[in-house]
Amino acid sequence: MTCSAMLPPTLELVGRFDPDVMNTFIAARAEQLQVHATVLSATEHRIALHTRGDPDLVGALEAACALAPGDNVVFECTAPQSTSPERKVAP
Repeated sequence: MTCSAMLPPTLELVGRFDPDVMNTFIAARAEQLQVHATVLSATEHRIALHTRGDPDLVGALEAACALAPGDNVVFECTAPQSTSPERKVAP
């Protein structure tokens, strides 16, 4: 998992986060699911990711991110680059 401003976000999380905890969580889940996840930005209130891989496994990563570990809370989870119109992943 690396940071890059060149990639478009494929998943955006809004909530209350510990960015270090979320970065570690995302990297671990992406590795388990064998998908690629690049954190584009991570703040205490917003995380943007670029993901790629098997669509079902990327969906599983999105679901895991929506649940968030520990004291992290997701208020909104959107997939702006999705092929379906305005898809939102409910946390």
